[in-house]
This record gives sequence, C-alpha cells and structure tokens, in this order.
Amino acid sequence: MRRILLVMLACAWACSASDVTDVKPLDRSGTEGSGDAKASVDETEIVRGVVSNGRDPAVVALRIGGQALCTGALVAKDVVLTARHCVSKSASAVACPPDGVQVYGDRPASSIEVLLGDQVDGQDAAARGREIVSPNGVTLCDADIALVVLDRPIKNVRPLGVRTTGVAKGDRVRAVGFGKRGDDLGAGVKLVREHVPVLAVRAAEFTVGEATCQGDSGGPALDEATGEIVGVVSRGGPSCEGAGVHNIYTRADTFGWLVDAALARSGLSEVPDGADAGPKGAPRAGKDKPPSDVGSACAAASDCAAGVCVREADKAYCSRACGNGDRCPTRFHCQKVEGASVCVQVR
Repeated sequence: MRRILLVMLACAWACSASDVTDVKPLDRSGTEGSGDAKASVDETEIVRGVVSNGRDPAVVALRIGGQALCTGALVAKDVVLTARHCVSKSASAVACPPDGVQVYGDRPASSIEVLLGDQVDGQDAAARGREIVSPNGVTLCDADIALVVLDRPIKNVRPLGVRTTGVAKGDRVRAVGFGKRGDDLGAGVKLVREHVPVLAVRAAEFTVGEATCQGDSGGPALDEATGEIVGVVSRGGPSCEGAGVHNIYTRADTFGWLVDAALARSGLSEVPDGADAGPKGAPRAGKDKPPSDVGSACAAASDCAAGVCVREADKAYCSRACGNGDRCPTRFHCQKVEGASVCVQVR
C-alpha cells in the first residue's frame, strides 16, 4: 500500500485552490519552445493607468535582445528584480500547464539593457546585465521571478525595498509598468495604477484584478503605504481589460532567499542608505538555492516555493495545490492527501 504524507507551511493553505480563479496564459506569437524573445517577453502597460511623471524612478524598462520589452525594479544600485520569463528562453505560454517544462535556460545577461525615465523611445541603456540569478528548475509556475545583476551601478536612483511579509486578500497595491494601456493601445510609457485589489493569495503567487497588459511583465506591485515591492507581474489572460480580467503576481516575500543571493553577487559591498536589503533567507542545508519546482527533493515544506513537501516511503519532493483549473505537470496527477488536493507523482 502506497502511503503518502503531506508537510506544509502554516501559511501555504491560507487560501484553498477554489479561492483562486484560473487564469489563461496571455496570447503570444511564436512557437512553443522556440525560445524566441518576443514570444516569451513582449507580453504583459498598466491598464487605465496614469503617466508616472517622474514617480517611482526605481521602476525601469528592460529591453531584451534589442527589441522585446519588460519591466523591472531596482532593489540595489546594480540589481534589478523582474520576471524569470523575461530573462529566460521559455515556452510561448506563461502559465501552469500539464506539460511541465517551460524554461530552457537563461538568456545572455549582456542582452538585457536597463532603460531609465518615463518612456522607452530615445533612451540609451544605463546598464546591461552581468549575471542572472533565478530559481532552479524548469517551470515558471510558482517561480516566475529572477534578478539581474548589472555591469555597473545606477546612479542617482534610490532602490526599492522588498517587503518581508506577504499580502492578504482585500489588500490594495500600486501597479507600475511600461506595458500597454489597453488591448489596442501601445506600450513604452511608464504608467501607474493605484488601489489595485488583491483577490486571492497562495504560497508563491497572488491574484489581482484588471491592471497589467503586454510589456508590464516583471513590473512590481508596491505596498501603497511604504512603497516596498510585494510582487512581480507573471501572467494574465488573453484580454487586458474588463471586469472579469485577472492577473498573477509572483510573491516577493516568498523569494527573499533569491533576493539575498543576488545581493551577494552584487558588485556593491552595501545596499545604499534608505533601501531595504531584502529579507534574510534562512540557511537551507548549505544549498545555494532551495528547490522551487514540483518534483524537486525536499526535507521540509520551507524548501519548496509553494510550501508543500510530499513524503512517500522512499522519497520526499516539492508539490503544490491543484484542482479547479490548477493542473499538475507531466508525470504528476492531482490527488487528495490528508484532506488537501496536491500534485503527486504517477507510478
């Protein structure tokens, strides 16, 4: 008889899978698995936002390979926080499909240019990437976050802090990005939208209403009171506008260990005054990075991005919630374990 036990973080199930609306991947051109930059990157401007006019100078545009556009935020003078799919060779659909593999390796760090100011047109690169720091594993689900260590510090811009605690359902955040203003409007101008409601929260992601569109990927959700980063734009539905539109952010607090890893690789010995150095990740058995994907080995729930560690007689591996539109990767199926629906390896 196969015996399966479940180890979870206390906060991992604050919302059940039924609390989270299924969000379809954004429509993109290109062939899945082709690694084409535009297909994976040019995808998610703030809908119905207002022009920044110099506000949030630490929110920057990322030009990938000379043409594709993403958004990011300085968390140190020479470190930018963004989405992993912006800086990796990934499948055309940024979502949590059953086929599992979505990431085929990082792009050359030097192909990532950082642009300052409120608009992209006419801007020269203020810096380029030197190194990409991202979660291990090959899926974007629950792990669509990365940091770019730059080849030089950005002067005269105060970095943003990273909040060490997560958002809650009902909270309001400020969305900032260089994406499209709506389905039929252009991108490349920094826009801000206030009071965006948080609709649901999971261990590694949270859902908001209408806010983001193509070009906003990697852009921050900011605490309206403190200006700290609480999330990074990951994905949305096929449309940017409408009452039923939902968008997904990767939680910044869940990946405090990743922020720490990037800051350790920074060329600066200290984070500038007034900037939060980011949460201090707990030691993880001497590992540089903990497992972050379904199927990675785990010793405890804290080793997993979704906060779920499944134990069987001969192994233990990371898992996540499933059901109600949240499907499991290849070689996993959704199964009830100790009252919770999680992804379990198929035998």
